[in-house]
Amino acid sequence: MPRSISVSVSVFCVLSFLSIAQKQKKQHFPSYFGITASPVIPNNFIGSVHTELKDNSGAMTAYFENKWGFTFGATIRIGLFKYISMETGISQVRRLYQATVSMPDSNIYGSQKLALANYDIPLNTLFYVPLTKKWLADASLGISLTHYPSNVQDSMHPKTERTIFVQGRRTERTYFAFNAGIGLEYRTLKAGTFFLGFGAKVPFKPPFFGVSIFRYSKKGDKISAYKPLEAGYFTIDFRYFIPTPKKKKNSGNKPLIE
Repeated sequence: MPRSISVSVSVFCVLSFLSIAQKQKKQHFPSYFGITASPVIPNNFIGSVHTELKDNSGAMTAYFENKWGFTFGATIRIGLFKYISMETGISQVRRLYQATVSMPDSNIYGSQKLALANYDIPLNTLFYVPLTKKWLADASLGISLTHYPSNVQDSMHPKTERTIFVQGRRTERTYFAFNAGIGLEYRTLKAGTFFLGFGAKVPFKPPFFGVSIFRYSKKGDKISAYKPLEAGYFTIDFRYFIPTPKKKKNSGNKPLIE
């Protein structure tokens, strides 16, 4: 899906349901607070598992392999209608890459892991389909505000005067991504709500560059290679929402002593 269309669809869905909710008569629908945890699964459908980098001379080749990562955070559901909610929260996402650099002509090889952390704030419209009294199917659609606080860098030392640096450089500090998800949840009054589902996150543009730099003298002489990393990913989502406390019934003007 083109990025411009993704943005338009997501924004239209969010604004439409917010405007409808304001026109409806005031009615209480439950809201929930919970925690979420998911493995981050790289793939070649909405991202890229392997990215090859080469310098202009072709002397250095680097591979950035996208490994499984994880995300953990808090989530809030705000009830709009009986079977429609808004979902938001904040999570920390940890992306892992294995960077491998080779220079066959110089007999230089090296490998290093890079971990990139970012913070993700989603805004999704959530639709429920009741299956039984306690089981529901969910589908969600929305956007995320994603923030990378810093670049990351590590080094390899094949020889004393020669050093290879591998980096993950942000294209911007903050960017937007498209969210979609589907799953099942089991609701109980006393134990809370348990959710298991699958999700997808597609950045509107590559969030960072893979960079490899080979410094081969004390004077700072170097060769380098860089390339944007396509970073869309799938998730297997586990969520738990704490039980919503029941409101006490109003006893009215019943006297304390009869």
